Amino acid sequence: MSFTVSSWKVEFFGSKRKGDSSAEVTARIDRVFNYLRDEIDTDIYAIYEANGSQVFTHATTMFPDYTWKITEGSGSQDILVGSRRPIFITDRTEFGKGFNGPLRPGALVTLNDDGETYSMLFLHLKAADKAIDFGVRVHQHERARSLRKALDKAAPAGERANFIVAGDLNSVGLDLTFSDADVELVDEVKRLRTMYGSRFDHMPVRDKTREHTFWNGPGTSDPPSDIDHVAAAERIQFAPVNGAEVEVKGWPEEPSPEAMGNWIGDFSDHALLRFEVTGVQ
Repeated sequence: MSFTVSSWKVEFFGSKRKGDSSAEVTARIDRVFNYLRDEIDTDIYAIYEANGSQVFTHATTMFPDYTWKITEGSGSQDILVGSRRPIFITDRTEFGKGFNGPLRPGALVTLNDDGETYSMLFLHLKAADKAIDFGVRVHQHERARSLRKALDKAAPAGERANFIVAGDLNSVGLDLTFSDADVELVDEVKRLRTMYGSRFDHMPVRDKTREHTFWNGPGTSDPPSDIDHVAAAERIQFAPVNGAEVEVKGWPEEPSPEAMGNWIGDFSDHALLRFEVTGVQ
């Protein structure tokens, strides 16, 4: 037995981006769901920043064999989860509360497969590189690690939980005004790897087929960056893909910057992450 998972941030999914008309919003919803159905065959989808009222009809008619659930958050930037496998979904509100303003809750998906229970936490963390944003992300990661400890206590005696954290973790670094103590984006990613891969967590951040997963496209000042990740308990086995464990799909596969920009315009500035869990060691 095995199961596949896709994790994808689709910016303003079902909402208007700058300059969009209502018709363009609907057309992009069609493109996204057609892409998922025709090119990304997956047991479980997690789509971030979804507007449930706008994508409901497309999801339920284009994926009749799937059950869909959306988190109870702001209403326009929630996490949409679809599955053709029996799963149990819980809103983790601690990721959206207590930060001087509401943020997006997490979605905890529990799946039984071949006698094993897997707990997958899908997250869309606080963005931006100011001190308050960086601090919120640190707290959100600590909450994820606390959840891991709670799941470990519920695991069979002598075992740890089969825990996976995936999503847009917004590892964009820290920019401190008038200070040389900044944290570069690559350094926040290194800290992420160290934290989840520590001897306490034993949840290595899994290697991807491509390093960069976010870009605004050609003509923008910021280069492609690495902000979408999958961390998983080390006993969980992933099917290898081109020497990695997580496949990056979308704009990074396009042959030229122009083609990448077109894909970003049609779909999203984030790539899709896809992985297959084959069991535990």
